[in-house]
Formats: sequence, C-alpha cells, structure tokens
Amino acid sequence: MFLSVARAGTLSAAARLLHVDQSTISRRLAAFETAAGARLFDRTPDGYALSAAGEAVRSRVEELESQALAIERQLLGQDARPTGPVRLAASDSFAAWFVVPQLGSLHQLYPGIRVELVTGNQNVNLARREADISLRLTKPKEPNLVARRLGVAAWGVYASASYLARHGKPSMRGRLRGHRVVGLDPELRGTVGARWLAEKGNLGEVALTCNTLISQAAAVVAGIGLGPLPCVFGDREAALERALPRPIGEHELWLVVHPDVRHSARVRAVMDYLTQLVVAQAPLLSGSGNAKLRR
Repeated sequence: MFLSVARAGTLSAAARLLHVDQSTISRRLAAFETAAGARLFDRTPDGYALSAAGEAVRSRVEELESQALAIERQLLGQDARPTGPVRLAASDSFAAWFVVPQLGSLHQLYPGIRVELVTGNQNVNLARREADISLRLTKPKEPNLVARRLGVAAWGVYASASYLARHGKPSMRGRLRGHRVVGLDPELRGTVGARWLAEKGNLGEVALTCNTLISQAAAVVAGIGLGPLPCVFGDREAALERALPRPIGEHELWLVVHPDVRHSARVRAVMDYLTQLVVAQAPLLSGSGNAKLRR
C-alpha cells in the first residue's frame, strides 16, 4: 500500500490499483506511520507526496516487494495442476475482437482455470505480476522475459456499405481525395493504421479522430467515413467492406511471459492454447481469409 500510494500519488488511484477501499489504505498508512514513528507522506492539495523519511525507505520497500514477487513467481512456476487464476494482458481491441470470443472453448478444455483479463494500450510489468502472460504487437525489449513470435496481425482500409454507396471506393493507389476519413489520435501513432494515414499526403477530409480502435471501428461501421482497421475485425464485420482490396501493413504478434512462471501448468496451458489459436486463425489475422473478397 505504501508503494501504491507513492507511485499513484492519491489514495483513490492506489485503491483502484489494489482493488480495496480508499478508507482501508488510509487506515493502514496511518498505522504504518504510527508504528514507524515518522511521517512518510506529505498530504498536499494535489495528493500524497513522499516525505524525506518516505523517500529514504522507498528503495528498501521496493527491494521487499521484488523479493515477495520473486517468491510468488517461483511458487507459481512449481504448480503442476492446470487450475487457478491466470492473468492475461492484451490491448482493448485485440481482447474484444479476438481473445474474448475464444475464451469459452478454453474454459471447456480447462474448467479449473480462471482467466483474469487485463486490457489497455500500455505494456504491463510482468516482473511485478501485473500479468502472467502478455500478448503484444511488438517484440519486448526487456532482456529477462521469454517471448515467442506467434504470427502477424494485418490491417486494411474499410468502409460501410452505405458509405461506399454514397462515395464509391478510393482508387487502387489508395488516394483518398474526396473521401471522409475516420482518423486516429496521436495516442495510437504506433499502429499500422496511424502510420499509413500519416504517409498519405493526399488524405481526404478528416471527419472524426478517435483515441481507441473500438470507437474508431464504431465510427466506420456507422458510415461516418472510411478508415484503417485490423483485419481481425474488419473482415468479420458484416456491415463493412474493404475500401482497398489488399492489406496496408501488419503488426507482429508476440506471446510474452516471465521465465519464473512459464512452467506453471495453468500458465503453460493458456500459452499453448493461445499459440494454437493464432496458428488456426492465421488467415483471418493476416487478412488472407476474407470470404467477401473471394466471392
């Protein structure tokens, strides 16, 4: 709790991280300070800031945290039964469009495993047990993680049938003049779609920008404009058609795990399931299995 408040800066943010009541953290911190005989935080209008005493002990407390997490990972790694919780991290959109629809069959194979899905666009810290497994779109740079390249996730440019009926399709060269575009916020500048839009010097009118792919997909489905989307969504969405016939690029898809937990039976079961799933769904993920294009 001390470290959560130090990192988050407020009791409310720390409470959300730890899934406890704000009042519980307040009581525990007060008891900690009383037992220590020192004020560890300065209470300010903007939140909680470490006092000199708090700063002096922070590194020691982080050492305790690292040791406790290492014990947790070691014990999890020795677990021989495919039962219990497995925390799986993925981006919001990939989780909604690919992972979640497949979890029913995972539960049928391993009814004792409870997947705890952690979604967001930022990479989780596996050493801190923020997740056991992470599905990422880039190869991890952390040297102490185990990573396996599963395949690729392609993107295409899509539009609703109603939009195409009004505006037609862009030229084969991807020139978008005369078209309305659903763009992406700078938060998503690392995606294939954002890079493709940035490279086009002859973009059409930007009708809307979104900071999540889920909201962008909803805007394209609604006919607000055309826009780049992952093929795993666009090719399966009945309301959409490819505005350009070929994918515009692809991300790599990586399965990442901390070495201390990869031999846990339940973690291994989920890793193997995800690996087999990506292989089986490779045509959809790569944009080569679009039945609407083949017809």
